Amino acid sequence: MIFSWYLQGGSDTEIAASDILQFAGLAGFSSRITVEEYNDTTHVKTSVGANKSSANTPKNNKFISQAGGAGAKSQVDVGAGTVNLDTVAEGSAVLKINLSDVGSFEVESAVFYTYDGVTAATQPVGLDIRAGEVTNANFTQAEGSGSPLLLIDKTTPAMSQDYFIVLSVSPISAGLLPMTMRIEGVAF
Repeated sequence: MIFSWYLQGGSDTEIAASDILQFAGLAGFSSRITVEEYNDTTHVKTSVGANKSSANTPKNNKFISQAGGAGAKSQVDVGAGTVNLDTVAEGSAVLKINLSDVGSFEVESAVFYTYDGVTAATQPVGLDIRAGEVTNANFTQAEGSGSPLLLIDKTTPAMSQDYFIVLSVSPISAGLLPMTMRIEGVAF
């Protein structure tokens, strides 16, 4: 099975194993996010520090509130103003994860979470991470394997299955604050 990660945009930017999905401030690529504020821009940074997504008009998802929307739904800014999380279209989610294989398969019990890069159960240090799958009503603080974002089962057999993740990050302390993202599930 092949896992492909993309930062969606005018055209998608594939996130290679050596790349970094960079959450940045309002000034754009490599700009700082103020402590306790959420990302204003999202980019793919190569291992040599180049902006791989600059020509692709990358999407950005900015967490606004956990329950401030209609019906106590989470709110997010997808670039055209604040909307309820459950109204975000697939093409407006910042992250697309594609699973593909040579034969048809289904996926169940899939989860997405972030961790410190060493131990799956350990949440990233100094970060508040909000994640939601397209159609979710509320964000999950998907920090460590103990609090994952539960993903919808893919019950129609296909050679390619996509997950669309709305993702926003805020530093809660100053400094360079790394995290690792992970998806797990049962494919059959």
